[in-house]
Amino acid sequence: MTQGPILYIEDEEDYQILVKKILGRAGLDVVTADTGAEGLTALHELKPRLLILDINLPDTDGYAICAQLRKDPAWVDLPILMLTVRRRPEEWLRGFASGANDYISKPLNPPELVERVVNGLEGRPGQTSAPTGSPEYKLVQAAVSGNRAAFEVLIQQYKERLVDGMRANGHSTAIAEDIVASTFVKAYENMAQFRGEASFYTWLYRIALNTAKEFFTKASDVSLDHLMDHHPDRPLPPTLSADDSVHEDLSGADFMQHAQNALMLVPEPYRAILNLYFMESLSYEDIAARLEIPLGTVMSRLHKGRQLLQEAWEKRSTVSAR
Repeated sequence: MTQGPILYIEDEEDYQILVKKILGRAGLDVVTADTGAEGLTALHELKPRLLILDINLPDTDGYAICAQLRKDPAWVDLPILMLTVRRRPEEWLRGFASGANDYISKPLNPPELVERVVNGLEGRPGQTSAPTGSPEYKLVQAAVSGNRAAFEVLIQQYKERLVDGMRANGHSTAIAEDIVASTFVKAYENMAQFRGEASFYTWLYRIALNTAKEFFTKASDVSLDHLMDHHPDRPLPPTLSADDSVHEDLSGADFMQHAQNALMLVPEPYRAILNLYFMESLSYEDIAARLEIPLGTVMSRLHKGRQLLQEAWEKRSTVSAR
């Protein structure tokens, strides 16, 4: 089985051609089948080393095929990658519950497709043939192994619940969303530390609580009352300390002009994210739609953008104080 081709079960010819071309350029042999029945026949004849499985098929669905194969000892070690346009958490969890090792999202990103397939072939972390734990844990492990779409699904699954949790702790909606965005950035950077002893939400919530403390304990943070007076809908990121002389001299108009000047010092693409969030008051979801980028990318760029804006603000403040 380890020497066989890659089998791709897909009824759309365009995707068959595309996947064969992308993986062929990477030196991988791909055989296609149009239906579930044809795929199962090819499976027994070719003994593939990896199966790419579309969810929507004319005679069945990928979930059913995956579950059927996992009940057969002959295929329990076969790496199975689901290929889908679906991004709803419950659908991904269903796939992992049926025995899938990983997901590949449509529309295809060629480097990501090759990466996911190679990871599956090599049995990278998060790609073991029979991962233990709940479907949620398998979803997390897919993200650990570098599946960016899997992390986007985790954001969908837990973002609103985390925001509600932070609001229940007394934070405004805007502050709660900022805390949660930073929480997901930190979680992404430390995904390998999640061991599955507790639920992923519990792990995220602990990070969120620590992040909330950081929001209000950094010595360099500006007074929240001052910030909310000038921009009640969107708190600016950490800027001046409360006893900074420039802080006392800024009127409402001067404050916004100072912020605009500092914003111009921030390079793209971070400036665009900051402008949409702070100046146009768009939500994370609206920014993702406007720029046509994943929600997780919005969060990470905004997180980095805050740091760059902090540095730019301090530079402007130093000049103004002279």
